[in-house]
This record gives sequence, C-alpha cells and structure tokens, in this order.
Amino acid sequence: MGVPLPELAAVLGHDPLTLPSVDITGITCDSRKVKAGFLFVAVPGSRRDGHAFIGEACLRGARAVVAEVQEHATPVPCLLVPDSRRALAELAAHFYGHPSRALEVIGITGTNGKTTTACLLDHILRTAGRPSGLIGTVSVKYRTRTFPAHLTTPGADELQEHLAGMRAEGLRHVVMEVSSQGIKTGRVAGVHFSFGVLTNITLDHLDTHASFQEYIATKKRFLDMLAPDRTVFLNRDDLGARSLLPELKARVVTFGFHPAGDIQIVPARAASGSGSFLLRIDRPLTTHRGTLPALSLPLTLQLLGTHNMANAAAAAAVALALGVEPRDIQAGLATFSGVERRLEVFSLGKLTVVDDTALNPASFDAAFQAVSSLPHQRLVVVYALRGSRSPAVNRINALALAHWSQRLTFSAFITTSSVGDVGPLDEVTAEEETAFFSGLAAAGLTARHFPALKDALAAALGCARSGDLILLLGAQGMDTGRAVLQDLWAEKQAALLPARRPEAALAGS
Repeated sequence: MGVPLPELAAVLGHDPLTLPSVDITGITCDSRKVKAGFLFVAVPGSRRDGHAFIGEACLRGARAVVAEVQEHATPVPCLLVPDSRRALAELAAHFYGHPSRALEVIGITGTNGKTTTACLLDHILRTAGRPSGLIGTVSVKYRTRTFPAHLTTPGADELQEHLAGMRAEGLRHVVMEVSSQGIKTGRVAGVHFSFGVLTNITLDHLDTHASFQEYIATKKRFLDMLAPDRTVFLNRDDLGARSLLPELKARVVTFGFHPAGDIQIVPARAASGSGSFLLRIDRPLTTHRGTLPALSLPLTLQLLGTHNMANAAAAAAVALALGVEPRDIQAGLATFSGVERRLEVFSLGKLTVVDDTALNPASFDAAFQAVSSLPHQRLVVVYALRGSRSPAVNRINALALAHWSQRLTFSAFITTSSVGDVGPLDEVTAEEETAFFSGLAAAGLTARHFPALKDALAAALGCARSGDLILLLGAQGMDTGRAVLQDLWAEKQAALLPARRPEAALAGS
C-alpha cells in the first residue's frame, strides 16, 4: 500500500493526468535508503548534491524522482520543482497524512537552552501522566521507543515519519527542538505547530548564516509559521528575542526575571546555583488553549544556573497552557535530574568535575556563572575547539573565554582539537586553530594545547589538586570527555595501589 504518484504530484502543482497511476511506498532524500517503490527527492547540500545520486536511486528501485534540474534522462518520471527541500517537506507531510494536525506540537527554538527546555517539558508531561513525543539533539523518544538523533531537527522525511509514529501510538503532545538549520533548510515546513518557544537569540552559527541579522530573521521565519491564533512564549530578558516582539503575528506571552514579563521568575535567593524560585503571574493571561490564572507557584530545580530557571519557566508556562496541574509541574521540575552534557556534575575522588556542551559566548557565560557558585579551591578549564564552524566563530569564542579568565582565575587553561575523536564534519582546521589562538593572544590569555583529547585531559588531571574543580567545555570535541577522564582517573588510582608481592600472588592462585 502507498500513495498514488499522481496524488503526490498534485501536491507540487504538477498535472496528475500526465503520470502513471502507480503507488509510492516511501519517500527519502537519501539514495542509500531507497527501496523498490520509493520516491527519491534530490536535495542539494553544502557538501553533497543529491542530484548526483539520482541514477543510484533509480537502480535501487525508485518509482519516481523529484529534482530541481534534470541533467540526464531517467527511467522513471522526474518531477521538476524550484525548491526540492520544500518539496520534500510538503510531500512527506502528505505521504504520512499530515500527522502534526492530529498532535499538539510545541516547537522550541533559540541559540541556547532548546534541549534542556524540551527535556524539562517532556518530563513534566510524563510526570502528569501525559506521555509525549520528544524530538531533539539527544534523541527521538516516544513510548518505549528511542531513536538516535543525527540532527537537532531531523530531515523532513524522517521528521514526518516520526510524527506519524507518535500519532499511531496515540500521543497527544510532541515537544520538538527547532534549529536554525532546520528552519533554513525547510525541514519543518510541513509541520503544524500549536505553540512556539523562543529561549534566546545570541551570537552563533556564523558558519551557516551570512550575518547575525539573517540568523535572527531565520528564527522569525519559524515563529511566523504559527497562526495568529497560536501562542509564542518568549524570553523577555533576551535582547535578540525581545527585538522580534513588535513583528510577531501570533499571541505572545513573555517570561523572564524582568518585572515587565507576563510570567516572572523570582529567585528564592541570589545565587547562580541550583535552587528554588517563584513563578509569578500577576494577571490572567490569554492563550489559544485558554486562560492562565494569576498565581505564585514555588518551584525547585536540581539544575545549576539561573539560565536553567529561565528554561524551567518556559517549560512550566507551556505546561500550564496545556492544562497541566501546578502540583504536577512542581513534581516534574523537582525530579528532573538533567540532560547529558548540560552542566553535569560528577566527582573523581576529591575533585569536582562539571561537563558542559558550551559552544558560544552566551553558553560560556551560563557555564562560568554556574560553576562560580560551586565550592572549589582552584579552577582548571579544558576546552575543545569547534571544528568546521569557521575561523570567525573560533576567534569570538577565544575572546569570550579570555574574558572569563579575567573574572575567574584559571589555575590552568588547556585546549584540544580532539584529533581522532571527531568525525570529518567536526574536524578543526588549521585556519580555525590560528584564529582561536590569535584571539587568545590578543586578549592576553595563553593555553596549553594538545591535539588529542586524551592528552589534554591527562594534563588536567596532572595539575589538579584535592578540592579543585575541572570544567570540561565544548561541543562534539568534548562529547567523550567524561568517559575518557574517568578512565584516566581509574588508571591513575590503580597505579597508586601497592604492587602485590610475588609470594602473595602465588598464595592466591
């Protein structure tokens, strides 16, 4: 069973009468996934152009092809479109029966905080007995099924397939991270969003956007997908997010620490560590799902950092709009233990280690502010450079790290390019290294650099003393950092054990 090719062609504005009445049994833009009866959509990419794989797709059994250009004759119908990425999104949505129309999809976008906010909201919903689907950086999850995540926002064909699976499982809610790349490349074009959340817009992604202004405009494109009768929750404290307020069509509810926010965060104590805060709504707020009553809701978090209070406030606000009871929101936030590599804290003997996927100036701010609240003697910082993200990004990051070295004393600053620990798409180029270290030099900060991650972490252990804090920072290049550091620690402890005497070894055999 499948969807007739003429029906899919009509979605693209093609004359269905000119095409054979054959069924399409699957849609993909990956020629390696093509099976007999599939429709292959040739999508141009920054590294590979799908048009080069049309022949392979046909050999694998593709029943039709969608492309922007046709350089060679194909043995199957080839439908030409001006934008194959958008065509893929529209075709996939139609093929799977527009599953998002039967779901309440909450799209969460922002430079930082998407993953934590999404996981917080998902946990609240599960705590309230409302199992939801989760689509994001860490994984795709629904019911008992978990799929690895290759992109923050999956490709349109994969995304619609997951949404269809969630609909089939009887879920009502889907919490989804929406990346700027997912917006720019049209992956979310066929999704009907019920709520939008904007956590912040700060300097990042200069490798994929021509300017910061274009980056902001891309975020706005997602928010413009929400109809005027839908609701956007927006972080009023963030300048980039706030700049979009006059331009949004949907209903807007703001949250933040500023007293002018519709939903206010009132910390129980002035600290950047984990703790308690009050979520306060001074007047009833209207959303498309009903009215949020005035309330003062005390909330407790296990998470470090005031930025996580903002993430929790966003998650709580959406949950309230969905009709979740306040007591379930309190329980959900209080029992949420965190997300992998988001300010994860663990111990190695008398050393404290914090592992964070910080990758831009704003996330450095959040990480350093959070660790400054933790008791420690000295601070050892290990940073993995960002690979294939442009020299400009690396220079900006260097300047941001140097800024924090002047506010918090680094007893050691160690860097790595994680050679051999990242894939080809995340390798640090010579130009990126040069830009990073020239930025450090300009700011007067020096670093001990090690090409290999293991050597960098061994150096950190070598200079750390009892009571010190080791801060692991970086994206893909630091993903295995915790495991490597723990192995090094275990080896170090084993080496400190007294050697067994030969006669003792014989006696035990």
